[in-house]
Amino acid sequence: MGRHSNFEKETVLKNALALFWSRGFTATSLRQLEEVTELHPGSLYHHFKNKEGLYISVLKYYLEHDMQIRINRYLTGDSPLDGIRRFLTTRYRNHQEEHYRNCCFLACSSVELHQLPQEARDLVNKGITDIQSAFEKQLSQLADKGYNSLPEDSFPEDSLSKGSLSKDTAEKARQLTCLFLGLQLFARIRPNQHQLDTMVKSSLQRILMPDNH
Repeated sequence: MGRHSNFEKETVLKNALALFWSRGFTATSLRQLEEVTELHPGSLYHHFKNKEGLYISVLKYYLEHDMQIRINRYLTGDSPLDGIRRFLTTRYRNHQEEHYRNCCFLACSSVELHQLPQEARDLVNKGITDIQSAFEKQLSQLADKGYNSLPEDSFPEDSLSKGSLSKDTAEKARQLTCLFLGLQLFARIRPNQHQLDTMVKSSLQRILMPDNH
């Protein structure tokens, strides 16, 4: 396979991301990384030092160019519940040949957390914290809007009120974050969109309904 004469960092990171995403950190070899990035061993070492360094760069790239974009798109708008639902469901809608992407790279990394260097562990924790913070902001916005802003087919009209969401938004955000991470892993094992959509709807009802409902 030919080698690039110029170092194209974004292309290298994208190709390495696809390999790490599909195989995982532990199962990915340096030889495989050299092939997909088209870097000589010396070039790979010069730019990233080793596999761990490349993984850290890939994880940073993913958080900045995928996860943050998804947070901005779905968890910062004026339709909080719809944004939360879309954030939970759009990740697992991939083509058959890209089913490994049904599980977000952040969740994949968390599965191998004990195998990762400390900087990568810190990045995983930061990514999860960012998601939880975004969920909490949307829940606060949803509480301010009240149930009239909810889509008609999501909940019964009287199932939510401003009071029901203004309490424990941090705890509900933690529950949504756990739901998100669990969905990613389930979607990689059983990529059935109908089942996953049903799980999202029932889980949102359980998390967001008042405790005494």
